[in-house]
Amino acid sequence: MKYYLYYIILILITSCQNQKKDYLNISNSVAYVGMNKCAACHQTQYDNFINTGMGKSMRPALGMYSSGFFDRVLHDSLLDLYYYPHLLNDSLYVDEYQIHNGDTTHFFSKKIDYIVGSGHHTNSHLFQNNGYLYQAPFTYYTQNSILDFPPGFKNDDNSRFSRKMGIECIACHNAYPDFVLGSENKYTNMPTGIDCERCHGPGELHVENIKNGNLIDTNLYIDYTIVNPADLSNEMQNDLCARCHLQGNAVLKPNKSFFDFLPGMYLKDIMDVYLPRYMNNDNEFIMASHVDRMKLSACYIKSEEKLSCLTCHDPHVSVHQTSDAFFNSRCLNCHIIHDCTDDDNEKLKNNNDCVSCHMVTSNTTDIPHVTITDHKIAIHVQDSISKNTLTHKQFIGLECVNNDSPDDFSLIQAYLQQYERFNPHEFYLDSALIYLNNLDLMSDEGVYVHIYYLFLRGDYDLITVRINEIGIDNLLSNFLIHKDYSNKDAWTSYRIGESFMKQDLLENALLFYQQAVILAPYNLEFRNKYAICLFEQNKIGFAIDEFNFILNEDNSFVSAYGNLGYIYFMNGDILKALENYNYALKLDPYHEKTLINKAELLLFDNKPKEAFICIQKLLHVNPDSEEGLILLNKINEI
Repeated sequence: MKYYLYYIILILITSCQNQKKDYLNISNSVAYVGMNKCAACHQTQYDNFINTGMGKSMRPALGMYSSGFFDRVLHDSLLDLYYYPHLLNDSLYVDEYQIHNGDTTHFFSKKIDYIVGSGHHTNSHLFQNNGYLYQAPFTYYTQNSILDFPPGFKNDDNSRFSRKMGIECIACHNAYPDFVLGSENKYTNMPTGIDCERCHGPGELHVENIKNGNLIDTNLYIDYTIVNPADLSNEMQNDLCARCHLQGNAVLKPNKSFFDFLPGMYLKDIMDVYLPRYMNNDNEFIMASHVDRMKLSACYIKSEEKLSCLTCHDPHVSVHQTSDAFFNSRCLNCHIIHDCTDDDNEKLKNNNDCVSCHMVTSNTTDIPHVTITDHKIAIHVQDSISKNTLTHKQFIGLECVNNDSPDDFSLIQAYLQQYERFNPHEFYLDSALIYLNNLDLMSDEGVYVHIYYLFLRGDYDLITVRINEIGIDNLLSNFLIHKDYSNKDAWTSYRIGESFMKQDLLENALLFYQQAVILAPYNLEFRNKYAICLFEQNKIGFAIDEFNFILNEDNSFVSAYGNLGYIYFMNGDILKALENYNYALKLDPYHEKTLINKAELLLFDNKPKEAFICIQKLLHVNPDSEEGLILLNKINEI
């Protein structure tokens, strides 16, 4: 009898212990400890995990970590630039060069610091300059051994060495880095690879608990000092995976950052993620859309949303080391073996290989040369796929895929971001306006999105009218005062500054550029515009100081060299001007403003042939350049 009572008491205690409550390690006061601390007690899980795609997500750019075969050259036919990635003493470099009439007319080499991507699909490449992180213009697509440009670099969009790697990108491809507040892409410490704490939360409290001998029998109780995803609800499990496997148009909640989501939280409390929906477009999807596609499946819907990523995936084991039989066994947990038969109902199809029929591999719409498994579990009929692909798709709207009831502020930002970052169609701005009319335009949120909307419309006159209604002093004292990871107030200040600048209202422009710099001192684009405005107001010394600050921060910032060159030219120092122009064009041989300014200097110096070479380059990339055509006419008249 006493043993019976003992077990009853134990069950009651266990039940109380396992009631839902917050995990203690998702508090802001709990620190990350690094995955090496985890390995001390969980060596097997550690050894398995570092061989998964997540464990290999970001590594130093050494030959031993690269999946690429660098025996070929990549050519941008529009810019006529060649790229040659190669290993030198086991370090990775990429050379950019141009050849004209057999001579090398441009050469620039950059050491690569990081390889991004496990090599299952791709290796992309990053480099840093004094902590400022950028993407290099080449990717190795491993499935078909193709060297090509990264997504977004093709056609006339080759940003070469200037694509910033901000926290939204890095926070999914890596463990959390140390980010410099007030920048877009500066870091003081960069870990290499997604680590244990991305899925289990910060480990400091758990490690201290173990050190102090406070051991918990996790067969009976939940250890609330560390998150075990297996103990989370299905929704929280899916949210945990969705943080990185639900790529889309992410809108942060007020006062949140991409660092704020932790295991054991609901994703919608940190951000809303939107995807565009179309009619006649069921079979297209982007690379990191696994959670969205799964939720569109009949399996997910009919299971009453009990299906989760962990139903089929063990994050500690590489998907490439998991047998097909294991995945198929997950299907057979719900489906009896005779569910899948041929037309005569006599023989099973494909020996019960459920995945090969119902989770097809397909290309993605956002990344070339890649095929992945479509996680929309369905009966795929090839004829309907072909018909669907050929049918003209019609835009329905943006859908928030992790939150059934996003507020108007979130929806406005979603449509504005979709226009600015992904697809500049007017209907996105028109949709934003519908929700904008529901907001209090005198609130912090209202000011932010209204200025953002008008700026994307190019309604600079209306922005200045709006600013005068609110009052410049009121804005600078009570609204545009917050520093945060999103730099929202800094961006609003910058957009207002740009609007005044375009109307030659320089004094007001300077006030708002200055505020943008105060709020985001390491956004070098803001400082560059601030310095230009200082120069326009004849504050030459202050402008030079700002340009030098930029170059001390990042000595590859092209515009700062070009602008310094212009200041020296205006001051009559031809040699210093030419030195800065030439260095700017070494970094970017097609930098339009510098080509124009250098051509003007060469004409002034009576060197029309050399000026003509500059204008030729300019018109190669921008045949309609008004300034370039004017200078060409001047040269032809000489």
